[in-house]
Amino acid sequence: MQRVAGIDGCRTGWLVVESSLNLKEQSWRIAPNWNAIGRDAQVIAVDMPIGISSSGVRQCEVEARRVLTPYASRIFKTLPRGALRFAQKDWALANQWAKDQNCGGISKQIWNIRPKMIEIDVAITPGMQKRIYEAHPELAFARLNGGRALVSKHSQAGLKLRKQMLVRAGFRRLDTWLGELRGSGAKADDLFDACALVLTARHILRGEARMLPLRAERDARELRMVIAY
Repeated sequence: MQRVAGIDGCRTGWLVVESSLNLKEQSWRIAPNWNAIGRDAQVIAVDMPIGISSSGVRQCEVEARRVLTPYASRIFKTLPRGALRFAQKDWALANQWAKDQNCGGISKQIWNIRPKMIEIDVAITPGMQKRIYEAHPELAFARLNGGRALVSKHSQAGLKLRKQMLVRAGFRRLDTWLGELRGSGAKADDLFDACALVLTARHILRGEARMLPLRAERDARELRMVIAY
């Protein structure tokens, strides 16, 4: 049976939602680190940058911001590869270094997910990108909504709308899963994002995904810098 997975980072690791291609069999779990995720799914869509440019500018993010206008700020600018050598406590030093290199500043948001970026960067090879894809839940929800970005997921209205859309798409156990989330370190928006990425993984496996950009850039490790949705 073909299986797909959507993965979103959370406070305690990675929230993994797996499903059969027809969405009849679904499950979720927390993986404490990337290597604990497993490799059962034919396609994995993960909300985390894969491929880190030397300049901190990635064309996939530039194009994703255009798609999400007027909510372009939901796509964070990724830090330059050279910033990975700084300690996690040294955001101020890394931020100044990036500015001195004409790479622009490093936001606190992207710095806070830097440990997970490093996890993926260490674990993934170019060959693995045949089945592991960078994706973004805001793009996934916009596609589900006819190309229109949704109101913020940090509002009750935004969460309600995302849940309704996922139920219509075939996720029937969300209420049960939300109850199971308590104490897991993951939040409702983490779960909804991972579910949305399952839909992206289905698009990829079926050959229906949209790729930003169409012609992939590659980083110094030859990792493809493309966002699928």
